[in-house]
Order: sequence, then structure tokens, then C-alpha cells
Amino acid sequence: MGIARFKTSKQCRYKQIPANPIRLIFEILLCISLIIPAVVWATIKLFYKSPRKNIRGQVVLVTGAARGLGRELCLRFHSLGAKVACVDIDGEGCAETAKAINRKGGAAKGYKVDVTDRLQIKAMHETVMKELGPVDIVVNNAGIVLAHMYVNPESDQLIEDLINVNILGQIWINRELLPSMLKRNHGQIVAISSMSSMSGLSGISTYTATKWATNGMMESLHNELRELKSAVVSTTVCPYFIETNPEISKHLELRLPEMPTSFVGEIVMNGILENRRIFSVPNHFILPVKLVRILPDNLQWLINRIFYVNIIGFPKDVELMNRYRQ
Repeated sequence: MGIARFKTSKQCRYKQIPANPIRLIFEILLCISLIIPAVVWATIKLFYKSPRKNIRGQVVLVTGAARGLGRELCLRFHSLGAKVACVDIDGEGCAETAKAINRKGGAAKGYKVDVTDRLQIKAMHETVMKELGPVDIVVNNAGIVLAHMYVNPESDQLIEDLINVNILGQIWINRELLPSMLKRNHGQIVAISSMSSMSGLSGISTYTATKWATNGMMESLHNELRELKSAVVSTTVCPYFIETNPEISKHLELRLPEMPTSFVGEIVMNGILENRRIFSVPNHFILPVKLVRILPDNLQWLINRIFYVNIIGFPKDVELMNRYRQ
């Protein structure tokens, strides 16, 4: 029998020497020297409005366009002279949005599309190209906003729907539209995320998971676009609760009230036109929420108790057809 041989603790020690250590030191020192001017510049920019781009004549595609924030954004894009592709699983609703724009002398088309169906997305994109032209801006607004407790045994189908619509739907839309933007070296991909993507609210576990995933997806997309040296822009919007559906509102107990769609629409439009990478609605929410995340758990819990967001149980009979109504 062989004699068992054991490595000493010295032999088992993990070698934590990074590659090119001397170069690493210089790179860290360079980053430190750039932090202060970068922070100063970012602070200055808070007090000055960035120039807004002109989107007159451009084609904007908005999902979840049948009502709520989606319809609000469609109307605002029209007011700036853009041609609007209104996309929603609710065909009648998005057709009404398009008609409202056309009655005002604009150019808009409604497209009934399930964003979880790649074949429908492909067919829609081909039709939009023929009827309106290449898409310059896509706003991924479609989403399910219903809630459930993580351990609720009756929520299996809702979990699948939330993931399929809120994250996979965005991925399929972006993968269909991005190649055309890259080819033209022009475009903007916008994701309507949520402030819940920066906290873990009780009672909306899967919804929150999809919004955290949205932020991560958009962050990766931003870095991929930089590696490709592309002029295509990525924008992530993190709104607080919006007044879009009374069936949802009645199940929310909030310290701070829901925001009107007109208020949210104005801030979202400004951020899109300024090519901002990530921002909250209201604008000032994002920084304190980030700061709270680095506090000890007991302080986070206390602050969350003060600025409470309570989800009052959603009944089983809330229709899932509210799913695309962000």
C-alpha cells in the first residue's frame, strides 16, 4: 500500500500574485489620480443640462405601447418629430396609441406582438423596416408588474411569465434590432428597469430578479458596445412606482406616493435624449439608494422601515393580461 502524503499548509497556500504586478501598481495609481477630477466633473454635470439630440425623422420602437408609460413615451416621441412603432401584445391598445399620433399629423404604426415569440419579433421588424424605416431607438418597456411571495406554490406560471417577458423579451428584441444598428453605427437601446433593481423588496421576488437581471444585461451590453467601438448607446431607466394600473396600485402601501406617467415620461425622455447611461426617476433617487446598500444590515432595515414599500397580497384572480402594462 502506498503511503499517503499530505501537503503542508505552506504547500497548499494559494499564490495571490497577480499577473504583471509592477504594471498593476502603476495602473492602480493612475486610476486613483483620475478619481478626484472624475468626481468633480460628474458633480458639475449635475448642475448643467446636457445637450439633447435631435430625433426628428428617426424611427422609435416602443414595446408595451398600449397604455401607461409606453403610450406616454410614444406621444412624446411623436411631439419631437419621430416616427413611432407602437408594439404590444394588446393589439387594440397599441393601435389606439398609433391612431392618437396619426390624428395629430404624425407617423405611427401599431404592431400586435408577443415579445416572448422570436418569430413574431422578426416578422414585426421586417414590417417596420418596410413601413417606417430602420429603427434608431428601441425602448423596452413591456413588462409584467404583478407580485408574489417567493414560496407561494401557486405562482409557478407567473414566475415563468415574468422571466419570459421582463428579461427574455428584451433580449429577443435587442438581438433582432441590434445588428442593424451596429451596421449603421447608430442607434440607442433603452431598458425600462425599476428602482427595485437596487433593493430586495419583499413580495415581488421574481419581478425584482428580472429587473436586477435587466441592469446586468444593460451593463454588459454597454461594455460590449465599447469593445466594438460602436456609437450605439445603451440607456437604463430605473423608475420608482408609476401610476399605470389601479389594479396594481390598490395592492401597494407606499411611504412616497406613486408618480404620474406624465412626470415620469418627461424625465425618461430627457434621459434618452441626453444619451444617459443609467438614471432613476426621480433623478435624485439613485444615489441615496446606492449609499444605503453599503450600510450595515440593521441600518438598511431601519431605513427601509422608514421609507416603506409594502406589497399587500395580490389575489389569484388579477388578470395576467395586465402583463404588458408597465
